[in-house]
Amino acid sequence: MKRFSAFLQCMGIFAAMLSFAVCGFAAEQRSDVKNPLAVPAISLDENGLFTVEDCPTTHDVLEVDLYEGEYAINMVLISLDGLPMTTIPIEEDYGVTRNVVHFLDANFDGNVDILVGPGCNREYSVLIVWDNDRHEFVLATNDGFVVFNGNFYFDPQRKAVYRMTSSSAFETTCTMMTWQCTDLQSEVNFLQVFDPASYGSYRVTHRYTVRNYYSDEDVISTDDPSDISAPWNKWIETE
Repeated sequence: MKRFSAFLQCMGIFAAMLSFAVCGFAAEQRSDVKNPLAVPAISLDENGLFTVEDCPTTHDVLEVDLYEGEYAINMVLISLDGLPMTTIPIEEDYGVTRNVVHFLDANFDGNVDILVGPGCNREYSVLIVWDNDRHEFVLATNDGFVVFNGNFYFDPQRKAVYRMTSSSAFETTCTMMTWQCTDLQSEVNFLQVFDPASYGSYRVTHRYTVRNYYSDEDVISTDDPSDISAPWNKWIETE
């Protein structure tokens, strides 16, 4: 009888160990499930910013295929582990011609977004963001326009995006933008010009000017670069 009792006790311990092992295996299996909206790790620079060039061109589970029309890319297919997830048509008039894809969290919501195009000055890109309300990827807009152009700097701490453009070798404009739903809206401009007298149309009276985007009123206008605070001082060239 004692042997039988000991046998049952041993069987109970074995069953408990087996159950623990199975639960551990199941937990491990669950931990192996990859999040399709996971944001890739991206290193920030000394100012706490990152650029499109810092963002990876591949994702753990998402795949992006670009289809070209007669003149430019006209469709983006997003797949999850090889299965079609979302198809996004793109007007060829948008002029996105570069087959470049980057993965990032562009709107700081904790979900991955997709930039199609180079994301650089004088070339056109489109930004595809995850819409939490619609539970799908959609085209983002920039002040109502679908096309994005300029060099983009992303600021996770301020939850702002800076767009830098240069219309000539003598003037640089950097615009701070913040997100309203899926529209990236402009707020403040920083203009640096090398000859303010030549830029009367901008009403630039000094070399460095920070200006309200919508009211066109100067926040500060100075010739002393030390008067310009972060993050605008990142783009000051004193030479």
